[in-house]
Amino acid sequence: MLKIAMIAGEASGDMLASSLISALQKQYAGEIEFVGIGGRMMSETGFKSWHNMETLSVMGYIEVIKSLPQLIKLRYQVLKELLEYKPDIFIGVDAPDFTFFIENKLKQAGIKTVHYISPTIWAWRYERIHKIKQSTDLMLCIFPFEEAIYAKENMAAKFIGHPMANEIEMEIDTPYYRQKLGLAQDKIIYTVLSGSRKREVESLALILIETCNLIHAKIKDSLFVFPFANQSTLDIMQQFLSRAQVQFEYKLVLNLTRDALKACDYAIAKSGTVSLEAALCKKPMLICYKINKFTEWMLRRKITIKYVGQPNIIAGTEIVKEFLQEDANPVAMSNYMLELHTNSAKRQAMLNEFEQLHRQLRQDASVEGAKAILELAAKC
Repeated sequence: MLKIAMIAGEASGDMLASSLISALQKQYAGEIEFVGIGGRMMSETGFKSWHNMETLSVMGYIEVIKSLPQLIKLRYQVLKELLEYKPDIFIGVDAPDFTFFIENKLKQAGIKTVHYISPTIWAWRYERIHKIKQSTDLMLCIFPFEEAIYAKENMAAKFIGHPMANEIEMEIDTPYYRQKLGLAQDKIIYTVLSGSRKREVESLALILIETCNLIHAKIKDSLFVFPFANQSTLDIMQQFLSRAQVQFEYKLVLNLTRDALKACDYAIAKSGTVSLEAALCKKPMLICYKINKFTEWMLRRKITIKYVGQPNIIAGTEIVKEFLQEDANPVAMSNYMLELHTNSAKRQAMLNEFEQLHRQLRQDASVEGAKAILELAAKC
């Protein structure tokens, strides 16, 4: 029996790990046992979770500080359990602050370790790679340029593709998703992505509302869809919309971000993973972000990348226009979106880049990841 231990720290990790488990089960001829810490989706594959994954799903500095004693206790308890269990391979799925400590101790004990999804060492705090090398036998990368970064440090890494690139179809049936969301087929629809955190929404809300006003002044048959991942951020945007002079038609939707992207003509996205999601949905777009001056000063001292949008980081060039800080203003952003609407050549050039990006990332990450893990297991 092949014994594989895994730790996933939040809902996204639970989803990634469950797909990886399924792929391993299909590829391995013998019996595999999966144990560790996971969520509902992992449990549905036959994974045995020793502890509640929710303990690791802590967001925000204050929450982390409050939970620190509990997290430290859990970390040592899980380490003890893993050393007694002696898995053939340990896989840390994201949650680097928790899992790299575990990986380091297990590697010292002679257990092969894998980490799924590289931390953004290419963006800031590159020096972390030395700690990662001490802790991890194999890094599974979702961005194509990451493999070469680890190779320079003589560390085993494999680009397996981005899971989202397999989840999103190559050809989007926009009318179908409009019907699904109850949106008019004859409108010019803009999906406006303000963020999943309270501070993000608060910093961008008024800018986005005025941008929509300016677009609507030129495109009368426009409709603006605001998707949210949680009720609290939806409520915040609703409060801003209620107090502002809104001159456009809009709809707020909950837990339907991807459907809202597939249903639209254009996207206005904050930087982050959602910008890549919009690109994979093949929607002409812009990327915007705004943070306070102190945070900007701190980040500029540490960040080593030229772009903040994931499509641009992967491409190595600005295929999507970025509006950051003072540049994130309604006049500039609305003018750019109106130019995209009227300039079909510019719009098509962007869509061609998105198509190429999608094909590059569409490698069936779970299958490729399972292959790499089983190759490592064969060396045990």
